[in-house]
Amino acid sequence: LPTVPDQVAAAPGAPALLLAITAALAADGGDVLVPRPHAAWWEPCARLLGRRVFPVPVPPESGGVPDSYALLETVRRVRAEGGDPRLLVLSVADDPTGTVTPPEPLYETVEAAAAEGLHLVSDETWRDTLHTPHETVLLSPAEMLPDRVTVVNDLAGALLPPGWPAAVARFPAGPAGEALHARVLDALTALGARVAAPVAEAARYALDEPEPV
Repeated sequence: LPTVPDQVAAAPGAPALLLAITAALAADGGDVLVPRPHAAWWEPCARLLGRRVFPVPVPPESGGVPDSYALLETVRRVRAEGGDPRLLVLSVADDPTGTVTPPEPLYETVEAAAAEGLHLVSDETWRDTLHTPHETVLLSPAEMLPDRVTVVNDLAGALLPPGWPAAVARFPAGPAGEALHARVLDALTALGARVAAPVAEAARYALDEPEPV
């Protein structure tokens, strides 16, 4: 995706980024939706901020992205009970199921989320691991809904040792994305969430995508 430095934030690991993004999007409340099953570290980020988390079933053929009809039903139920769903976290290259969501069901879910006014966080930590190239078409929700999707990629998934974390987030272009980016930088600054200098050098090398990478 075309990206400029002002659309990017870095942190020592994706959990710090997700925590900062959740805080920025739901500073005055708001509920979080996640697929079931989902990565173990997603939910604590919301619970730490006092946000409620609502799991949504995934289709039988792939994990990481909720079923679109189940998503709509969950949103309506939460609102009927007085809730305020604002954020959907999903993953097209999924941990823990090890699957990649095909484009058609992904598009249906992204459309459903947009219709309900949700912001999406696409955890693409495992995007750069090996998939079956002739059976897999891997698309990012940000390619379908560029103004409402924040992409998170933790380089520890494929490009750095797990104990030396570095993660990046790509924010939407435009005024809303700029405002979200600024609030996330404030949260990361308050947390002291800085990437260690030796890791930053390795991350810079990897993100330049030289031939060995």
